[in-house]
Amino acid sequence: MVRLVIFLFLLLLLTQVSCNKEYSFEGDDVPVVADTIPVPVVINEFPVCPACVANTGASVSEWNFKSRNSVFCGKADTAIINLERNAFTFFGPSSCSKDSGIVITVYLEGDSLNRDITNLTSSHNAFYYYDRVAPSYIFISQANSLFTVTITSYNHQSRIATGTFHGNVIRANGNGAGIESGKFTVKLL
Repeated sequence: MVRLVIFLFLLLLLTQVSCNKEYSFEGDDVPVVADTIPVPVVINEFPVCPACVANTGASVSEWNFKSRNSVFCGKADTAIINLERNAFTFFGPSSCSKDSGIVITVYLEGDSLNRDITNLTSSHNAFYYYDRVAPSYIFISQANSLFTVTITSYNHQSRIATGTFHGNVIRANGNGAGIESGKFTVKLL
């Protein structure tokens, strides 16, 4: 009887441990092996996401960006503008992991989206790439670092904004990182 209880307990324990799922990956250092000649190798910090290969950021509600050799993309499920129409926020999950996603808030400097506009650049923005599993962020912009958003076009009738973004961010481990080649197309509500 005791053996049966121990067996069932071990079986339950193994089942619970083996069913855990890893939800995010924040990169890893490449081990250095002594007495070897270093060979330059391009290493993605994050797993390659097949969904991001086709995502151009050009379709409505799409966003994408790069950081080093890694590509991130997803759908903006919400894009809202304030009453004065001089700030907006869009956010949505990553196509690669529903546990991560993006939030960008753009503060327009002395202008508003009350007419068609092209090439409007703002350096007062907030950028977050979050991880819901670990109560943390993967990338976050800082007030004292440059993070630029350019609205390449805004159609006032359709309320569709298309733009680019790039800048310096901080990773959860405190190291700096760069966001580059960011693109988005959103319909502002």
